[in-house]
Amino acid sequence: MFMDLQLKGKLVFISGSTKGIGRAVAEALLRDGARVIINGRSGTEAAVAELSAMGEALGVEGDLSKPEETDRICAEIEQHGPLDILINNMGIFSPRPFAEISDEEWQSILDINVMSTVRLCRYFFPKMQQQDFARIINISSEAGMRGLESMVHYSVTKGAQIVMGRGLANLTKGSGKNITVNSVLPGPTLTEGVEQWLKESAKVQGKTEDQFVADFFQETEPNSLLQRFIKPEEIAAVVAFIASPLSAAVNGASIKAEGGLIKSIV
Repeated sequence: MFMDLQLKGKLVFISGSTKGIGRAVAEALLRDGARVIINGRSGTEAAVAELSAMGEALGVEGDLSKPEETDRICAEIEQHGPLDILINNMGIFSPRPFAEISDEEWQSILDINVMSTVRLCRYFFPKMQQQDFARIINISSEAGMRGLESMVHYSVTKGAQIVMGRGLANLTKGSGKNITVNSVLPGPTLTEGVEQWLKESAKVQGKTEDQFVADFFQETEPNSLLQRFIKPEEIAAVVAFIASPLSAAVNGASIKAEGGLIKSIV
């Protein structure tokens, strides 16, 4: 049975959305009738052409880790009307031993994963506070709760997004308007980048891809209840509901979509 998420005509911007989770979210929202602006440092035009078969897809190309480009991107977004839904999805990750992470690498991942979210929220949140409906959704990660030893710098940035989301949600108190700010925390997800890593790792270890995945979840992520990689569209389904007017009771939340690998009831 189809659930109407009441997104028809809503204007959405998704950072880092030419592929991966961002692309899956764009597809889900387009299917529900939203007007979706996608973004990437490159490849945006081709992605818009493909997505246009599903609905009103628009594109704004540029690097949100750079302040000067962010100003231009925000201005271009507003040319399409007041923004109803902001989804901060842009992000990078790379396993690195903590002692080998240079200042330059720290600054780069902070600019991409944290400052892109800061700048977009700083620009749009005050405007959204004047609207009757608005959603901000940070695509964080379960790593922001666990502090992965293989990616301390990544975990720090994802934790920062969670705290930022809660802080902004606190500022919506008493507004009397349907405005929420939440964070979605995906677990290991089979994006294009992860799929390529999986293929290469399986080949290096002389395993089939199925055997590599089985070993990965038995040895590296044994707490996962799902015991497989999450599909991007499964994360997108969660995000689509949080973006919907139907989710008004969910505000300031860290919504785990990590396959049950965090052994916690909160």
